[in-house]
Amino acid sequence: MATAGDSHTRVSYRRNATFCDRIGNSVMGIFIGIILICAAVGLLWWNEGRAVRTAQSLDEGLRLVVPLTSTSVSMDQNNGQLVHLSGPLQTDAILSDSTYGVAINAVKLKRHVEMFQWVETEHKREINEGSQTRTETTYSYSKEWRSNVVKSGSFDNPSGHHNPNSFAVEPRVQVAASVQVGAFYLSHGLINSITNYRKLKPAAQPSGSDIKLHDGTFYHGKDPFRPEVGDMKVSFEYAGLSAKGSSHFGSADTVSIIAKQMGGQLTSYQTIAGDALEILYFGELSAKAIFDKEHASNNMMTMGLRFGGWLLMFIGFSALTSLVTTLVDWIPFIREVVSLGVCVLNMSMSISLSLTVIAIAWIRFRPVLGLTILAVSTLPFVISKMKVNADKRSH
Repeated sequence: MATAGDSHTRVSYRRNATFCDRIGNSVMGIFIGIILICAAVGLLWWNEGRAVRTAQSLDEGLRLVVPLTSTSVSMDQNNGQLVHLSGPLQTDAILSDSTYGVAINAVKLKRHVEMFQWVETEHKREINEGSQTRTETTYSYSKEWRSNVVKSGSFDNPSGHHNPNSFAVEPRVQVAASVQVGAFYLSHGLINSITNYRKLKPAAQPSGSDIKLHDGTFYHGKDPFRPEVGDMKVSFEYAGLSAKGSSHFGSADTVSIIAKQMGGQLTSYQTIAGDALEILYFGELSAKAIFDKEHASNNMMTMGLRFGGWLLMFIGFSALTSLVTTLVDWIPFIREVVSLGVCVLNMSMSISLSLTVIAIAWIRFRPVLGLTILAVSTLPFVISKMKVNADKRSH
């Protein structure tokens, strides 16, 4: 074991896989590839059904939503209806932390804690030495602020790099039990959507304690400019500023909500299409603007999951065809050509199969669009067939 400063290097060796070992791994890859392809098909199929259900639920909601002209009273004729309203948040709760002398009239108060700790960084360097591979693993140690406990007992060299086993002050989030917009009380689901956290800047450090206030953060330790292991920083953030509080923090947060009215309660609305609607956005937005944002979010999620499904399928085909490249990997030039060809083949098959799954899923809801996508999915094979026929005629 070599050392340099606050780091050291360990050297290990492992036998390189033989040709038979690589063949065995490739055969195992065939089974893994089949599992990955099946998982990708399932993911793509589920995603298309989810996307259509969400889009239909949003369209249904936009058709049925009832805009409320006033939030000061709840009208009985709107009970059970999907409603849209906007207004400032209100709560009687004063969220506070007596240890630090912090208090605010808001929906949420979050206490964020960091501790100065030893952190281990691992860097590996591998050198092929013919029949074996030499691995040089370098472990280096530095002190950093972390919001989680770093277990120094699992370090490669814990000596001289000891961290406390727990935080003396734990992070936590306080949430107001009752939140209103006008005469309407918000459900837990709507309250959970209030996440516009902003930093709370304390005016003074706590009296009668050794806690210091430095740059808007409470400091547990001797010197904030020369931190030691175990020192802690505590900061606060708030979300959902209430209209009933002091203007010292600014004006109250205005929200726009789509939800079901049940008396004076706003709760989740179950659509016929299948999704539940319980939506909150900050700012004063029309019902159409809210549903447009939800459609955009749905489209983004759909495209992200489509990419994830295709990538999973590409990896599956790569594992499935790894045996082909393994059989020729001992011939340098042939290996490169075959690897490129197999990669192009895997790309074509994964794209075509992904489009096929998407198309079949859409045929049920929009036949014309589904059949169009299905036709596009066959293009790689049609183009390949046309090229082969052209080559045959040229010869």
